[in-house]
This record gives sequence, C-alpha cells and structure tokens, in this order.
Amino acid sequence: MATAVSAAAPRRRSRPAQAWADFVYLTSGCWLGFAWMIALIVLISVGLSTSVVIVGLPLLAVTMLVWRWGADRERERAALVLGAPIPDAHRPLAGRTILARLRERAADPATWKDLAYLVLLGPVGILGGTIVMALWAGALAAVASPAFVAAAPDGSVLSDLGGPGSAALAAGGLVLAVLTLPVTHGVAQACGALARRLLAPNERALLAARVRALETTRQGAVESSDATLRRIERDLHDGAQHRLAFIAMELGRARERLAAAGADTHDVDALLAGAHEQSKQAMAELRDLVRGIHPSVLTDRGLDAAVSGLAGRCAVPVAVGVELPQRAPAAIETAAYYVVAESLTNVVKHARAAHATVDVRREGPLLVVEVRDDGRGGARRTPGSGLEGLAQRVAALDGELHVVSPEGGPTLVRAELPCAA
Repeated sequence: MATAVSAAAPRRRSRPAQAWADFVYLTSGCWLGFAWMIALIVLISVGLSTSVVIVGLPLLAVTMLVWRWGADRERERAALVLGAPIPDAHRPLAGRTILARLRERAADPATWKDLAYLVLLGPVGILGGTIVMALWAGALAAVASPAFVAAAPDGSVLSDLGGPGSAALAAGGLVLAVLTLPVTHGVAQACGALARRLLAPNERALLAARVRALETTRQGAVESSDATLRRIERDLHDGAQHRLAFIAMELGRARERLAAAGADTHDVDALLAGAHEQSKQAMAELRDLVRGIHPSVLTDRGLDAAVSGLAGRCAVPVAVGVELPQRAPAAIETAAYYVVAESLTNVVKHARAAHATVDVRREGPLLVVEVRDDGRGGARRTPGSGLEGLAQRVAALDGELHVVSPEGGPTLVRAELPCAA
C-alpha cells in the first residue's frame, strides 16, 4: 500500500541512456508545451466568452478534465529525468454525482497547479527545447562538416574553410558536443524540478493520503480479525466442543452401567473405547486449531520450518524453497505463514491440483512469498473469501497481495511484505 501514497524508487540509468532521456524529454517538451499552450488558450477563451449563454460552462468543465489528463501524462513523462513518475497530488473524490465531483475537482488546489504547469510548459518547454536542439544541431553539423566540403558550392563558408578548416571545425564540434551534455542535463533537471514543484503532492497531501491508506488497512485488519474469531468459534462449536460433549455423555452412560447391578462389562468397555477414540479426535482437532491461530514452530524455528511443516501435512505434493539470509520481523513472518497456509488450503479444497510449489525469498527490502499450483485456476478475491482476508492482513503491514489465476490454471498467489514494517 505504500506505493499508493509515495513516489516509486527512482530508476538509475547509465550516463548515455540518461543523456538520451534528457534530450527526448526536452525536445518532446518543446512541442508538447506549444500544443498545450495553444489548446488551453483557445479552450479557456472560448469557454469564458460563451459562459454567459451557459454553453461555455460544459466546455470549461471538459477543459478542466482535459488539462487534468494532460498533467497526469506529464507526471509520467517526468520519469525520463526524475527516474520515476511523479505521484498523483489530487484529493480522492467523494461525490456521487457528476456535478458534485466536478465541484470537488474545481476546489482542489492540485487542479489549478496542473493548469499552471501546462501553461508554463509552453514558454519553458519551447525555450529549453530550442536551446538544446540548437546546441546539438550546431555540434553535429560541425562534426559532419568534413564530409560535405567537396560538395559545398563555391563561395560558401564551408568551401572557403577547405580541408584543414573543416577539420578544425569538426574538432570544435566535438568540444561543443561534450559541453552540450551537461547543459542538456542541467536544463532537463530544471524542467523536471518545475514539474515536481507543481505536480507533486506536498507533505500535507502525502500525510493525508497516508492517513487514508492506514484507515483502509486498519479496517481491513479488523474485519480479517473478526472473521478469524468467528471461524475459531465455529470450529470449536462444530468440532471439538461437539466431540467433548459426546465424550461426556458416553462416560456418563458408562458410569450408569457400572453402577447398575449386573452390568454387562462388554458394553461398558465398548462405551469407554468409543469415548477414548472421540477424545483423541478432539485433541487432534484442538491441536490443529491452535496451530492455525499461531504455530509454536514459527516462533521457535522460523518460517522455513513452519512452511515445511505445512507442506508436509498437505494432501498435495508440495516443493518448498526458502531462501532467507535472516529472520524477518515476527508480524511479517506470521503474515507470510498465513499466506502459505491459506493458499495450500485452497489448493487442496478447490484447485484439483497435482502439484504445488512454495517459494519464500528476500527481494531487496521485501519478503516475497509465491505459491503456485497446476490446478484448474479461477481463484478470485471476493468479499468474505480467504484470499480477501489474506489481502487485508497483508495490506495492514503495507504489503501487497496479487492473485493470477486464469480459468484452466495455473494459479499464482504472490505476497510482497516490507521487512522494515
């Protein structure tokens, strides 16, 4: 969930790749800035001039949506120089009607910052793109000049320079190209900084988005905990509690037989044997129930042993691969364990699979859990389902759960849990 409210990690490029990205960003910004400047001036002018006859109001509303779309594309294009797209700065819309949502959009300061950026992109983009294109055009023309000396018309500058002069011009072109590289990067970074200043959310907006995300994940965690408690209560009532009640009744009947004169010892022995068998089944059910709440092996020996235990008890053959340089925080280990447990339960109950694999590993700051099976597929996150409960548990730790399960299979359940949570 953290990715929804914060910028993605910047992507580092090699110097040649970054130089090319800077050039593409500036040259495309030149033409895009010119197009947006003309389009917005025309649309807003026509909308304002016709607003007195009501026709202009819908046009202005559409114009606002258009520049919002354009600003979103600029947030994505900024990844060329910033390394990652700029996160959205707009407030979430709560209105149910189109008019209410338009009013909320108009009252959002980010909407007008979007307009300011697109308007500024015109002169800034044209200026930055023109400077860079002119410098690179001059450098390339100078470097290529020796190839055109023979074909240059008499009396032209290139013809007057001759062979030695054109060689010196080519050398100067190389020097200009080397100097143009930092100029291009500097101009691109300045334009990128302008985009970040106007299009990125401020600290207050980030904090508000973070609070909203935490409220959502907290609600999901509460619902998941309630569902777990209801499941435990149901399992106790329908399973162990029922068996223990039956054992008490059987023991009571055995005592009555023993107290009766001339009691049949064989009947009493049969009752006690049945009660003994029921008690063993009740203990097994209680042991499985306790293991489902929190297995002691997870606390004592870690995720590797706990996942191997789940695979060993699974009715479907499971291949396990756990590669962890060190133990994750307890909450992360518990969530990863439940992802594996619920996924393997679904494999046995619904997937009709012949084989499954469990892979647990570290990928940078993330603990990644992947459970695959070769079953019939069709697994979905639906309200109240086990997968939805897993997604809520994972989201409460700022993680993400992905389910890929096309009809016909195979199925992949992938959980990404931040180990720094």
